[in-house]
Amino acid sequence: MFSLSKNTKRWIAPQCLVAAGLLLSACAGDNSVSQDNDHADVVHQDDLAVIDCLLPGQIRKLGQARYISARRAIKTTAHDCEIRGGEYVAYDRADYKSALAAWLPMASAGDAKAQNYVGEIYEKGLGIESDFQQAAYWYEKSAEQSYARAQINLGLLYEKGQGVERNLATALEYYRLASGVSEDAVLLSTEAKRSMEAEKLTLEAALAVSEKKAQELGSELLALEQQEKKRVAHAEADEHVNALRALYERSVSERSRLQGQLDSMSLAYRKFTQNELLTPSTFDLGAERVAKDINFGRYFALIIGNEDYEFLDDLRSPLRDAERLKAVLEDRYGFTTQLISNGSEKDVLMAINQLFTELTENDNLLIFYAGHGELSTAGISKKERGYWLPVDAQANNISHWINNAVISDHLDRLKARSVLVISDSCFAGYLGEDKSPYLFGLSDASMSRSAIEAGLERRSRVVISSGGERPVLDGNGKNHSVFAGALIDALEKNDQTLRDSQLFSLLSVNVSKRADSLAMRQKPEMKPVREAGHEGGSFYFVPSN
Repeated sequence: MFSLSKNTKRWIAPQCLVAAGLLLSACAGDNSVSQDNDHADVVHQDDLAVIDCLLPGQIRKLGQARYISARRAIKTTAHDCEIRGGEYVAYDRADYKSALAAWLPMASAGDAKAQNYVGEIYEKGLGIESDFQQAAYWYEKSAEQSYARAQINLGLLYEKGQGVERNLATALEYYRLASGVSEDAVLLSTEAKRSMEAEKLTLEAALAVSEKKAQELGSELLALEQQEKKRVAHAEADEHVNALRALYERSVSERSRLQGQLDSMSLAYRKFTQNELLTPSTFDLGAERVAKDINFGRYFALIIGNEDYEFLDDLRSPLRDAERLKAVLEDRYGFTTQLISNGSEKDVLMAINQLFTELTENDNLLIFYAGHGELSTAGISKKERGYWLPVDAQANNISHWINNAVISDHLDRLKARSVLVISDSCFAGYLGEDKSPYLFGLSDASMSRSAIEAGLERRSRVVISSGGERPVLDGNGKNHSVFAGALIDALEKNDQTLRDSQLFSLLSVNVSKRADSLAMRQKPEMKPVREAGHEGGSFYFVPSN
């Protein structure tokens, strides 16, 4: 992490500049929403934490008989759970036992959503070591019911070989099922194709070694068996032959396993690489006649710009970045926006929490955050987490830091169909998990009606970060940050329906070029926010004029 004094003015952000966009988009009326700082209903930030809430059973009537239904689990805020008479364990005290107590009964009864949550509980660990085998077991049960979120989770386990034998072809198939893309319309990104080619080469090399070993063992076994036939058999010789035979059989089995993986990989490779590669210069951004007939829903944006800090070094460009982006989203894309300037922890969490009652299942939300970011391993999971630092944050004191896990929990709770978080900050990539070249490498080969509708049918929870898990460049007092400048330029110049993955490809190229001109390295990343319930959908920018 780069560090600057309060009075030092440079290109590098001292505490890791975080620029992330939370944007809400609607189609009509005044597109600007004033900041609401009324926190009368919430007495403490802990009330805004999303927890596993066990609601009491409902009193139901069947004929003349009355009975109480089973308790049911939901994810909601502590404040809402209390109002509804629910039972919960405080956010900072919750562990795998309390989480399982809420969700396991519903999962055992066959509820696909609950089964996926149980899988996520085992994968996270929550105070214990992760149990990937149990996670895979519950993900598979949920995936069998076509629950897209579980299909993605299971695909990632197959891609990484956690809890299951690593199998990239199986992972790709789960990703395809989750995204809803048909087999004959799949296109691989350049990065995904490179990764698949490397995987093929690795399997081919391992298979060659296995075949050579099997041949050597087979020859040795044959020679030993022939020798034993010529002399009187005895126990020690028989034991030697049996041990060698077992070793040979294991080697043959390993060779067969590798051959099967290679065959599956080769089949997937042919299926997924038969079309042209997607590059920034070959985007098919057309199909505007098709797009005009599609109901994309309302668009909203929550834009947070933090630069005047009480205890940390001030930043230079977040407010300018946020205000310019707000104007572009309103004027060019018809977003309804809310701008938070120099927001505290409560300001930010209240704004996100209020979206729960405002957004519907057909709405789209973009979150843009600009400010400081930091890392910490504090918390029950002991995992390294990223944090947004509001203006009341203090160094080395996480009490007012906003954990990325808290953000993702709120995004999971929102009813909005598509949520895109754009974060320009050091360590901003920690909001997403499990960067995979394949999860976003699978897309329809065109922006056809069916392709767009497939992207709209499933929930999307995605973060585009300015520098992944690294420090990034701030503005210089007059200009935008490197990332925000590239983002604003891309959205201003675009006049077609633009998918989130296409925007990322443009940013990836242009941000790297701008950073190189300053003799710095900066590479944006795009990741799913799995804990927020990404199901393979897409976020679309649709110009309003």
